[in-house]
Amino acid sequence: MKYFYLLFCLSLSLPAFGQNKKDKLLIGAYITSLYDLSLTNNSFSVDFWLWFNYKNDSLKPLETVEIVNAKKADKALVNTETKGGIVWATQKYNAEVKKQWNIEHFPFDRQVLEIIAEEGVKDASYLTYEPDKANSKIDKAVHLEGWKITKFDIKTNEAEYATTYGDPILKGKSTYAKAVITIVLDRVGTGLFFKMFVGVYIAFLIGLLVFWIDAEEFDSRIGLSVGSLFAAVGNKYIVDSVLPETVVFTLVDKVHLLTFFFIFLSLLISVYTSYLHKQDKQQQAKRTDLWGFYSMTGLYILINIALIYEAVVKM
Repeated sequence: MKYFYLLFCLSLSLPAFGQNKKDKLLIGAYITSLYDLSLTNNSFSVDFWLWFNYKNDSLKPLETVEIVNAKKADKALVNTETKGGIVWATQKYNAEVKKQWNIEHFPFDRQVLEIIAEEGVKDASYLTYEPDKANSKIDKAVHLEGWKITKFDIKTNEAEYATTYGDPILKGKSTYAKAVITIVLDRVGTGLFFKMFVGVYIAFLIGLLVFWIDAEEFDSRIGLSVGSLFAAVGNKYIVDSVLPETVVFTLVDKVHLLTFFFIFLSLLISVYTSYLHKQDKQQQAKRTDLWGFYSMTGLYILINIALIYEAVVKM
């Protein structure tokens, strides 16, 4: 009788052991559309399929998964069926995803877009993800004007939080299964560069004209320098209006500040040549103008080439 009692107790304990078994879910994604890359709103929009393969048919991963970095994520075409003993759960998303853009080298920038899917109910002691790399892809029809898609990948790991969310079993922290879908974009920025910087370069060229105006026309030279400086500042405001706020010193900032400095330098040279003219040193004034024109032009071009090269190499 004692043995039957022990067997009975053991049979009651077996389900409890089964509850601690960790389920592994294969997760995959297929990107069908990528659009509305908004620098000012710090976001991008994406349409994609997300699916799971698993054996434990009591799980409902489509109901518990969350796109944690999405501003909004609408679901459609939800479907779950079993094939060959494997549960196949799939649904389509239309999501607006948050993105902090790296514009340090704009418009020769590289952007890494991430879509983060995370289990929202069962912690990692019960459920983990594995990536379905073989089937996860980006559709060949996806095309972004001005961008080149250079990489696509899906990886899985665990998200750790410094809270148990009130779970009485967990101690101090909690971890949940996470999948990161990554898309790497390289901007084709040569045409955009000239469109956005043509204003500042024309302003600089206008500033150089002061060296070909006679030193005695001091008011004209000053007016031209001030006008070119305002034109450069105006171009800076126009370019900044399409970019997000950042504390990083960007290529845009470097080129514009360089231009401001050189225009101001031409203004100082004009003051000096005017002084020489008043001292009846016309030849010296003309040599100063020629020296100012050629040295400033050459140095400005060289520094610009160096800045652009640095941005392209570090892209």
